[in-house]
Amino acid sequence: SWIRIVDMEPGLLERTMLLPWMFDLLVGGSTNGGFEMAVDVLVELLRTYPSDRRGNEGLVRVIIPRVMALGGGDLSPFEKAVKEEDEDGMRGYCRIFTEMGESYLSLILSHEEMNQQSLVELVLRCSAIPDKEIAGITLHFWYRFVIGLEDLEPYEYRQIRIDSFAPQLIRLLSICTHLLRYPAGVDDLSPDRIDDIEGVRFYFADTIEDCCRLLGGEIVLRNTGDQLQEECRRVTSLPQERQLSDWHGIEAFLYAIQAISMYVPSDETQMIPFVMNLIPQLPTQVPLLRATACLTVGKYAAWLGLHPESLQPLLPYLARGLSIPKCASASAVAIREVCERCQCLGDAVLQLYDGIVAAREQHRGSNSGGDEFVLDLKNELEVLEGVCKAISHKLKDDPSMSPDIISGYINRLAQPVIGGLKAMAPPENPASPKQISSEISRLTVLVQHLRLPRPSPQLAPGVLNRSDFILSLMQETWSILDAVSQKYPRDFNCAEKLCRLHKHALRECGAAHYTPMLEPLIEQIVKKFSQSFLSPYIYLSSVCICEYGRVPAHSQQMYDMVAKISSTVFYAFRGTDDFIANPDVVEEFFFMASKMVYYCPGPLIQSNLLNSMLQCAAVGMKLHHRDANRGTLNFLESLVSYGLKLRSKPSLDVVEQANREALERTIYVEGQPLVANLAQSLLGDLPLYRLDSGSGSIAGVLFFLNKLCPDLLMQWIQPPLMSAPDHAKNVFLGSLANQVDRDDFNSSVRKFTSVCERSRKRQGNTGEESGNTR
Repeated sequence: SWIRIVDMEPGLLERTMLLPWMFDLLVGGSTNGGFEMAVDVLVELLRTYPSDRRGNEGLVRVIIPRVMALGGGDLSPFEKAVKEEDEDGMRGYCRIFTEMGESYLSLILSHEEMNQQSLVELVLRCSAIPDKEIAGITLHFWYRFVIGLEDLEPYEYRQIRIDSFAPQLIRLLSICTHLLRYPAGVDDLSPDRIDDIEGVRFYFADTIEDCCRLLGGEIVLRNTGDQLQEECRRVTSLPQERQLSDWHGIEAFLYAIQAISMYVPSDETQMIPFVMNLIPQLPTQVPLLRATACLTVGKYAAWLGLHPESLQPLLPYLARGLSIPKCASASAVAIREVCERCQCLGDAVLQLYDGIVAAREQHRGSNSGGDEFVLDLKNELEVLEGVCKAISHKLKDDPSMSPDIISGYINRLAQPVIGGLKAMAPPENPASPKQISSEISRLTVLVQHLRLPRPSPQLAPGVLNRSDFILSLMQETWSILDAVSQKYPRDFNCAEKLCRLHKHALRECGAAHYTPMLEPLIEQIVKKFSQSFLSPYIYLSSVCICEYGRVPAHSQQMYDMVAKISSTVFYAFRGTDDFIANPDVVEEFFFMASKMVYYCPGPLIQSNLLNSMLQCAAVGMKLHHRDANRGTLNFLESLVSYGLKLRSKPSLDVVEQANREALERTIYVEGQPLVANLAQSLLGDLPLYRLDSGSGSIAGVLFFLNKLCPDLLMQWIQPPLMSAPDHAKNVFLGSLANQVDRDDFNSSVRKFTSVCERSRKRQGNTGEESGNTR
């Protein structure tokens, strides 16, 4: 660590005995005492003195041949460690070679020919180490190597360098694909261990994807596909009883192929047809292989959209995968992706979903319990989203379809959900919160993804448009949703799902078309929040403000809603403990207030409610909760910046003039405790989660206040800063007095808080020493 901390001249390091002593330890291998320490020192040395920093040239020239000697030739210490499977030795040399590759990347990419391939070769040999954890050490080098090559200019030279390294990149592909293989006995591993393996596979797949950026998707696909074909021939030649247990190679190649899908053109005609023909023939008894095969189908949905003849055997393959726990998720995602990109699946996937619904209803009516369904809800929603998109494609592609047929499709999707909600509505039905939330989630998917045509004069008479569909759907289910939500009025998940449904219904329908539902929606928000005190209802009120706040006809309506919600909040927040117990309510309440300031400020700013909100904010900003603090500061910054906006306008209309006067009066009355809190946060006595972030920060509020009312701010902020270190305080107050720009002010705030923090730590240490003396 001293190398990193002490600023030592590189020339001095060249002449010390440190380098010979360190490399003597490294040549001796991991059995030598001090090997690990020598590795750490050399890695830090390479990191601290990179090749692209002026003055390091001499040290770099000394280090390179010594490091290369550790890995060059069959008798090198590195090769000896590999042959002996010396894990500590392999890890140590791998760290050294990789760090040198990263630190000396400027030399590797240099115009001057210096046998750069030899260093890249060393890192490549480290990547080929069978131990995936050790091989993974090299991945960051390959990431930087690819970026470095991409940044080379001019283009002609860049391509020359890429071509020179292409053989090594091709070998890297084969190495990474091999490292993607699951270990033997993977089916017996715990879920946590499998998650760890998947995380490692993800990073190796990322490296394969990086190679596409240099070599192109077609070359990488051809290379990987050739190896897949060879692996298939090898497995096919095995005895029948061994084929089922020797699937790991095929799976790894499929995983690599799906990872590069975005780089493969949709008109590819060699490898992708082979892959799509192979998938239905794969053994059905290997869930992990089947899961990867399903993912591959989904990733190449765009290709399948252009080659629908390949899709016919794949959809049943995906459908059967839904019933296999370990590949149900991959199958569901693939079905959704295929439905998004393929235009010909409407009836087929709708029939599939009919079967899912029938199985679920049959299971629900049996004695096996009501909470467990045949298909996990998350996977079912993926399929339902896909079905909605497929039906949407079908309706769009056939504009002459009769209204009765369109209604038939819609009913097949909507009626099972509506029927499920109706069945749960009676008080005697013992539906659980999970079941209610599930049905609401299904309804939300219909609203979001069943994309009927937008309202337009071009629509044929009698054809249902998207807005009318959503409006009629919500009107039909309104009383049912109210009844089921009353069963568990304080269940957070139910409330969240219900509010999410209303949000998407409003936005998908469009504010103008949804206006008939606005008044009942506001009534629901106010009533349910007063019953439950759950934050999702405040969030939904913010959505209403965003959609209707700018419409003058609705501004008073928005204010009345906010006033009623505020009344519930103020009644519940009797003391600090109430704030602490409900930080999410604090956060959403002040975000709602911010939305009012932004979209329809007049009614709020000209009311006494604003005073109460600022008094509430003075308590809320003291909470040791990041999100609650963010919401409070967001409101304060929005409010003050709005006042500054009014101040800076050359002329104001009557309403704006009234807003300005009312806001400045309110700040004059309520501002001092707020500024005192901000000052205490800078000193470290109150939370300092958001110092100078965007969308609400201490620096932001102070900056805008200083523009709006500088004399008041200076008057309010000086008393609470009395305990601050004098020099830092004077510099900070000087930045306020000089009205510096935002970047300089943020810098001033950061420096001030840093000095205050150091001072507080010193005082704490002094206090401890004094206590020990006593």
